[in-house]
Amino acid sequence: MPHPYTHAWHAAQEAQERAWLDDWARLHHTPVLEQPAPTPATPALTLAGSTR
Repeated sequence: MPHPYTHAWHAAQEAQERAWLDDWARLHHTPVLEQPAPTPATPALTLAGSTR
């Protein structure tokens, strides 16, 4: 018994599924770009050392 669907039909179905999965991944796996935490300001005297 011959297969009811052609190679072109299978290719179109795969392309449609791939496009759907790409769209889904783009919506659900958007990278979150976090900003680095700011470094606290350090007084200049603590960097130079203490003379006391």
